[in-house]
Amino acid sequence: MLPCFNAGETLPLALASLVAQTHTDWECVCIDDGSTDNTGAVLEDAARRDSRFRVERFPENRGRGAARQRVLELIRGHYLAFLDADDWMYPARLAHEVHWLEAEPRIAAVSVCAAATRDAEIIGVLRPAVSSLPAIELFSEPKPPPILFPASMIRAELGRATGFDPRFRRSQDSDFLIRALLGNFYALSAEVLYAYSTTAQTWKTTNLGYRYRMQAHLRHLREYPVRVTRTVVTTAAKTLVYRVAGALGMDPKLVARRWKPVDEITAQRYHAARTSVLQVQRNFWQ
Repeated sequence: MLPCFNAGETLPLALASLVAQTHTDWECVCIDDGSTDNTGAVLEDAARRDSRFRVERFPENRGRGAARQRVLELIRGHYLAFLDADDWMYPARLAHEVHWLEAEPRIAAVSVCAAATRDAEIIGVLRPAVSSLPAIELFSEPKPPPILFPASMIRAELGRATGFDPRFRRSQDSDFLIRALLGNFYALSAEVLYAYSTTAQTWKTTNLGYRYRMQAHLRHLREYPVRVTRTVVTTAAKTLVYRVAGALGMDPKLVARRWKPVDEITAQRYHAARTSVLQVQRNFWQ
């Protein structure tokens, strides 16, 4: 699933990271969400070079919720993986997640860890806040999902049954995961196999996401009043903190608290994966 909006600059690397996958039996459904740059041209060029890319364009920007929902109407596979247009994947990502889903029939979804990147460099590691990894856990109440959405894979049948809310222009991913995973098991891998761009992360985008996230949790207020109330209050407090931090120019430090330090082995694997994907990119677009 690859929704795109004005992503012409970052798309070539994202698409190349798909072509570089060791698991080759994939199809990528790309939605150009009313872009005004060369996004559409990049997608069409990729589709001409590789028939595994399928492209559809919205005449106007409808938001990620609508774009992701349209992808659900078009997918044909057994598993559904996510990729954002400003990110890229390590070559082993899809194979690793497919193996999890095939080896563990009870799990509904699996997520790998991610390298937090800025200007092509790894600046941190995004890992779920759990006691140990890898892990298989039950999602028993509507709380903020520990899964990193773009680095996850879900069973397609469950994804279609859940659906994305087209009204959500932000945090449609969190809303989707809560509804899809509630009452189901999910897996968390210890492997870093996704490169997550932090360039667009600001206090304004974070706060907008929090406002939509509160709406997502309020869906479940009647069934889980205590849990939802606690989450909404916590999220409202975070919104205030980010607003104050933004006014003081401290929001970059606050955003950076989301990721953990990079160790030498993780950095080496990141650069090796990036080098491999860049080589594929050069060959694919030449």
